Amino acid sequence: MLDLRVHFLEADGPLAPWREQILWVVRETAARVGGRVSSAEAAAPIDIVVERRPGEVIPELGLTGACYRRGLISLTLDPDNDNFEASLAGGDLLKTLTHELHHSFRYATCGYGIRLGEALVTEGLADAFDDEINGGDGRLWGHAIAAGDWPQVLERAERELWADSYDHEGWFYGYDRALPRWAGHTIGYHLVKTYLAANPEARPSQMTATPASVVIGGAWTPLRKRLLAVA
Repeated sequence: MLDLRVHFLEADGPLAPWREQILWVVRETAARVGGRVSSAEAAAPIDIVVERRPGEVIPELGLTGACYRRGLISLTLDPDNDNFEASLAGGDLLKTLTHELHHSFRYATCGYGIRLGEALVTEGLADAFDDEINGGDGRLWGHAIAAGDWPQVLERAERELWADSYDHEGWFYGYDRALPRWAGHTIGYHLVKTYLAANPEARPSQMTATPASVVIGGAWTPLRKRLLAVA
């Protein structure tokens, strides 16, 4: 069982109607994840800040998450969003917390990364970790590039993989109109899935310290060949 410590921030709106459901999600996630990671990762406490921020969520879900460092995760909720109740009931908060927990574990080892290639692997591993723990085949941001857009997006990503700086918001949140929304998330997810397919013994839960260069070195070329062949 993970040591997850929940803190409700309600200055921007009450969360009392959902408090027990949120606490159940945290307990359930702790139980599911705790047995899959190392004893050191399971023992290190993590603060989880839960807050209500109208309009500051993924619109399709009514909620979002973030990890700021090894011991701090935030879950942001917007109960006024039309999709919030269905997302909460459907397990999206649990999956979001699972994703952010992988970031927390990775912060304690090699960090999130400062280059595009590192961010692609970090995000891809977090989504693949969610698959490992909760099942599924990625979330909506893992399938956000149309077949015809792959050649152009991959070519640009390849040029920028190891550049000293990159536009994170453009690659991962759609602030660059030349890129599909969530392009970085989609590339990262498919990149990690390609690596896992080629290395059946590998598990995202055991890859919190795996350098991005290992994943990219083992998966970029086959991913590129496969996607460009069907584009």
